[in-house]
Amino acid sequence: MRPWIVALFLLIAISLGAFGQVSLKHGMSKQQALGRPGLGFVPKIVRAVFTPYVFLGFVLYAVSSMFWLVVISPSGWALSYAYPMVALSYVAVVLLSRVLFKEAVTPLQWLGILLMCSGLALVARFGASTGAVR
Repeated sequence: MRPWIVALFLLIAISLGAFGQVSLKHGMSKQQALGRPGLGFVPKIVRAVFTPYVFLGFVLYAVSSMFWLVVISPSGWALSYAYPMVALSYVAVVLLSRVLFKEAVTPLQWLGILLMCSGLALVARFGASTGAVR
């Protein structure tokens, strides 16, 4: 499979996963506090799972996983190359949380994100996208 197609599937998988996380957060923000695990905990979790945004979050994760399977298939990329790229979802979630939920992001968090992106750039530039042993 052409590398740009694999990259597109990877970006779709990452995007869907990030939006799934945001959907889960939005859905859970509408729920009562779950409290400590106990007898009433499981029904609260089950009820939360079937609320629209939480359910949508799980669906987005499931669809994301289907795109991910293409990325790591034999005609895709090596897992050791592709998996670090999933860290882009961390960056996307921080940015989406900042914009959609007005969450604060500290300067040290931004520094950590910059370091993650630097590491990803190194993996992208010098990593092997195939599983071939050098």
